[in-house]
Parts: sequence; structure tokens; C-alpha cells
Amino acid sequence: MMNQAEEAKLLEQLEQWNKKDEYSRCIRAIEAIPEQERGYLLTVKLSRAYSNLAVLGDHGEHGTDSEVDGNLIQHAIRLLESVRTQGENDPYWNSRMGYSCLMAYSSAAIAYEYAKRWLALAPDDPAAQKLVRDCEEYLEEEKALEIDLKEREEFIRRETPDDEKGVICK
Repeated sequence: MMNQAEEAKLLEQLEQWNKKDEYSRCIRAIEAIPEQERGYLLTVKLSRAYSNLAVLGDHGEHGTDSEVDGNLIQHAIRLLESVRTQGENDPYWNSRMGYSCLMAYSSAAIAYEYAKRWLALAPDDPAAQKLVRDCEEYLEEEKALEIDLKEREEFIRRETPDDEKGVICK
């Protein structure tokens, strides 16, 4: 069982590794601790390490390819879900949930809910303000794309002669 001093030391070490993009090291260190002894904060830090690994990779190896590892990001979300009761009113938990959902899903809608919750809990946090704005922009773009798609469908329908409609090609 870890005492408070040991946990504080580990948390400090995790921050250093996180700054150096050494997410796998963070994961190994936290997962070396039995799950039932990890507690809330280490569980959230483990989730952060998984989502950073999924999006950025160790030492920024995904830096430019915009590839996200879907399995890792889903694992990060499951970890956050496992401490939801403690996290719901914690700005940090909501921030991690917001970022992870933004990366995990094709729509920003779920992330937006967490971002708004984070901002409500920490109204002066510029990072919370930015995530809310980003989500709003993404949602506007999504809406624009949907409208664009509907317009295109309409156009295709109008341009298609009636005798071709409803004809199933064999």
C-alpha cells in the first residue's frame, strides 16, 4: 500500500514524464500499482496517459499524422467512467472526459457537454473556455456539413429522371 508521501512523489514523477511525452512510462508506473489501491487521482492520470498515447504517441510520434488509436482512447474513457461518481463535480475529470470524447467520437456533441460542465465548475479557466469554443465551432461545422449533404441529396434527387428513381440495379 502506498503512503501519501510515496503517492506525492509518484504524481510528481508522472508530471515530469508527461511533459517529456513519455506516456508509456506513466502507464507502466501506474499499472504496477494494484487497481484497488490506485484511487481516484491515479486513475484519472492513467486515463490521461492513455489518451495522450492514443493521440500524440510517445515523444510525439503521432504528432503530425492526426491518427488516433481508437482502442486506447476508448480505454481512457472507460477508466474515467470507472470513477465517474467522484469525478462528476471535479473540473479536472470533466476536462479529461471532454478532451477524450472529442478525440474518440466523430461528433463533438458529447465532448461539448463535458466542456460546458468543466467551464461551469471552473469559469475562469482559459483552457475550459477554449474547449467550449472549439466544441461550438466543430458543432457549427458539423451542422454545415449536414446541410451541405442534404442540399447535395436534394440536387441529386432533382437531377435524377423519374424513371431512374426506385429502380434497383441488378
